[in-house]
Amino acid sequence: MEEKIYINSTDNIKLCALVSGISSDKIVLLCHGIRGDKDERGSFTALAKAIQQQGYSTIRIDFRGHGESTGIDYEMTISKEIEDIEIIIKFLKNEGYREIIILGASFGASIVSLVDYSQFDEVKALILWYGALDNYDALRNDNFLSQRNKKIALREGFYKSYNKAGKLFRFGIPLFEEIDKYKPKEKIQEIILPMLFVHGLADETVSYKISLELHNKCANSKLELIKNGSHTFDTNHQALEDAIDKTIEFIKEIFKR
Repeated sequence: MEEKIYINSTDNIKLCALVSGISSDKIVLLCHGIRGDKDERGSFTALAKAIQQQGYSTIRIDFRGHGESTGIDYEMTISKEIEDIEIIIKFLKNEGYREIIILGASFGASIVSLVDYSQFDEVKALILWYGALDNYDALRNDNFLSQRNKKIALREGFYKSYNKAGKLFRFGIPLFEEIDKYKPKEKIQEIILPMLFVHGLADETVSYKISLELHNKCANSKLELIKNGSHTFDTNHQALEDAIDKTIEFIKEIFKR
């Protein structure tokens, strides 16, 4: 039900995407976390299928330097991932989609929060799955973007990191420098679109408390806390099902308005 396509960025990166064309004008864009890909450890695969069963199209992308997209991992930056999302939105608009919901997971949720939606009337709502929205505080540790690792990157050109599947990802110097520039925690509070926060109570990487805090600060938002839900929702089948069910409810509500 999904077709693999490549969408060109403004700097000649080929962004890989899996697209289902079930609906002619309603689509959900799924944006994965750092070191991940368009499957999001299986969570996006299951979510996309559930959305399609409701009659809506989906597109799940690999950010530059991830998955099957081109680009070098250690050249990936926050600003370039923002551009990736904007390019995808423009592509969907040109394809005739008039209602778009954007879902970002983990680091991808922070990227989603930093897009200027005043230029995109087609975007109707945002969904934040276990969002790293705490101004990257949770990622300033020795697995990710700590000062220690920054020193290694400055010395070697990048810092080597491995995801849950054991796949290598290299964090580059520009990314370390950008995390002090961007403030997703503040930026998301300026967005007036309807939002849904979905976070696992057992998240071992980013505490659910940041989603709770931002839900209370953001107008027109909803919050779903998932029992036994870990980061990426991939360690507990029931938790993933619950997250998907709550997400589908919100998507149907938005698209039926």
